Amino acid sequence: MIKFPFENLSDCIFHHALWQPAAPALIQGHETVSYQALANLVEQAAVYLRAKGVMPGNRVGIAMTNCIDRVVVSFACLRMGAVTLELPTDITAPVLASFVTRFNMAATIVEIGGPNSTAPIALRLGLDWRQALVNFTGDARYEGDSSALTFIILSSGSTGLPKGTITTHRQRIFRSEVYANEAGFYTEENPGVLVLAAPASTSLLAQFLTTQLLIGGATVLLPVWRYLIELVREIAAWEDSICPVPPVIGKSFLSCAPSSGLLFPKMRALAISGQTLPSHDKVEMVKHLTPNLYDIYGCAGFGLIACIGPADIADQSDSVGKPLVLPGVDVEVAGPDGKTLLPGAIGQLRVRGPNAASGFYHPEDNNHGTERFADGWYYPGEVALIDKAGYLILAGRIADAIKIGALTIYPPEIEEVITQHPQVAEAVVVGRPGPAGVDEIYAFVVGKPGYRQDEINAYCRRKFTGLKKPKYVYYFERIPRTANGKIDRPALKAAAVRRIDPL
Repeated sequence: MIKFPFENLSDCIFHHALWQPAAPALIQGHETVSYQALANLVEQAAVYLRAKGVMPGNRVGIAMTNCIDRVVVSFACLRMGAVTLELPTDITAPVLASFVTRFNMAATIVEIGGPNSTAPIALRLGLDWRQALVNFTGDARYEGDSSALTFIILSSGSTGLPKGTITTHRQRIFRSEVYANEAGFYTEENPGVLVLAAPASTSLLAQFLTTQLLIGGATVLLPVWRYLIELVREIAAWEDSICPVPPVIGKSFLSCAPSSGLLFPKMRALAISGQTLPSHDKVEMVKHLTPNLYDIYGCAGFGLIACIGPADIADQSDSVGKPLVLPGVDVEVAGPDGKTLLPGAIGQLRVRGPNAASGFYHPEDNNHGTERFADGWYYPGEVALIDKAGYLILAGRIADAIKIGALTIYPPEIEEVITQHPQVAEAVVVGRPGPAGVDEIYAFVVGKPGYRQDEINAYCRRKFTGLKKPKYVYYFERIPRTANGKIDRPALKAAAVRRIDPL
C-alpha cells in the first residue's frame, strides 16, 4: 500500500531531494532537472514570490507553456501557501481578466508573449528568470495550519462558465494515493516515466504530475506539436512510459498506427480520461496502440472514481470499471428521491469521501448546472448505472440530455453508433429546440480523409429510426473545444450552422 505522509504538496520534492538527489524529476528537451535541483528552484522561487508581494492565501493564476518553469512556479506557490489556479496556456487577455475578477486573483504568472493581465501583481517570466532566482535565499514554506492549504481546480466549462472547486493539499495527496494504489500501473519500486503532452492545466494532468512527483518518478514535458506524427514520435521514444491523454487524442493515434504491430509497444499505460470512450474505440486502441490501455473516470471535485484496465477491457468495454471500494469512500447511483438505487437501475451518480472537495469557491455555483454538492455528497452531473457484476456504466451528462416527449436520450448512445462508421473520425450529438418547441437531434461529424457525406448519411438512415434519428448532420473540419480540451457543447448548440436537407 503506497502512502504519502506529506502535509504541503511541495514537501515531496524535498523528500526525494534528500533520499535520491540525483534522480531525474523533470525532463524538457535536452534539459533534465534532478530532484535536488528542483527543490532548490522551488525554494528560491517561493522566496522570490514573497518578495514580489504574493502572500499566503492569495489566489494566483498560472498560464504558462508545458515547461520546467511552470512546474517550479506552481509548486513554489503551493509551498508558500498561495492558492493556485492552473489556467490554459492559450488563454486570451479578456478571458484572463474575467478569471482575475471572478476569483479575485492577487497575482498572475505568464511567460514573455503571454496575455496582459489586470491582476494587482502581474508577473511575466523570461528566459533569464531562473538566473534571477540565485539572488533569493532561504525558504518561504508555509508553517501555519496545513488544513488551510488549498488550491482551486477549474471545471472544464463544457456546459457553461467554469466553476472552481476548493481542494486541500491533503485531499490531492489522498487522491494520488488512490491513483497509485487503484489505477493498476504504478509501483513504488519503479514509478516509470510520465509523459505529459500538455501542461497541467486540467485536473487530470495536474493529478498525474502530482502523483509522479509524490512517488519520486521522472516526468517528461513535451512541447507544442504542429503535426500529430511529431507527438507520436516523442511519446514512442520513451520506454516504460505512462501517457495520459483525452479520448480525442487517443483516438487520433489510430491514424498513425502501423498496418501490423503496435504503435506504442514499449508503453506501460495509455491512460484515457476526460470524456466517454466508446467501447469499439477501446477495442481498436488495444489492437493497434497498446494492450496496456486504461480508461479512467474521475472528476475535478473528487479525483479517481473508477478505472478499467487490460484485464477487464475485453469483456467490459462498455464500462469504466468497478467503482472505488475504500474505507470512508462511497460511490453509488441515486434516484430522484435521493435514495440509493439497486444494481442495474439508472440514476444520478454521486460520491463522497475524504477525497471530495469541500465545495465551490463561489457557493452560488452550487445552484447552477448539474454538478453540485448536497447533503454530504458530490454529484458530478453524470447519469449512470452499476450493473449486477459491480461495473460502472456511464449513460451521459444530465446537462446534455435530449428530451423528446417522454423519451430522454443521452448523446453517447447515438455518438457511439455514428463513430462506428469507418469514415467517421469524431461525432458529437446535441439537442436543439425545434419549431414546435420539441428538441431535435443534431449530429456534428468530423470525417476521415476522403470521407463521403452521402455514405455516412445513408449509414445513419439505416442505423437510426424513429425519435433517435438525427434531424440534421453537419460536417466540420474540427469540433469546437473549451480551453481545457473538452467538447464545447454550448457552442455547438448556439452555432449558426448552414441549413441543409434533413437526414
